[in-house]
Amino acid sequence: MAGGRPKRPQPSGRDLELYHELVCEGRLQTEVAVRFRVSQARVAQIRRDVAAWVEGSVPPHRVPLAEGQRLHLAIAARRAELLRRYRDYLDEFGGQRGAEGFGHLLAAADAGIVELKAATRVPRDYIASAVAMARELAGLTRVALRGPLAQVLDGPGK
Repeated sequence: MAGGRPKRPQPSGRDLELYHELVCEGRLQTEVAVRFRVSQARVAQIRRDVAAWVEGSVPPHRVPLAEGQRLHLAIAARRAELLRRYRDYLDEFGGQRGAEGFGHLLAAADAGIVELKAATRVPRDYIASAVAMARELAGLTRVALRGPLAQVLDGPGK
């Protein structure tokens, strides 16, 4: 049996945007629920889940940080980690934007429109991994651009 707590899943870009609106823009849960077309209870659940992810991602600081600052620090750290680990891999697919485009190829293959083996020699699971990484980066970047650290971003496709 493996020791330790299982890793908390990364929140989606949509969930991070929702949390950003709550803690950085001061929107009410009911307002955010309408905007994101979810129930107020779901907004509360997402808030708890993302807050727990932020707490696990950002170590305590000597200088207390506001919730929004901690969120954007967690986002910046996750983006930096993904780019450091997977930039070369994503570059094999044309960078982040190129890898995102392969999502359309996967959807076409799943719909039976195109045969994946005829379209590419790359195994499906490699393409799916690149697409997932690119989409996670896109979600992180979308929220990061709304925050206080936007000026230090190196760009979504870099």
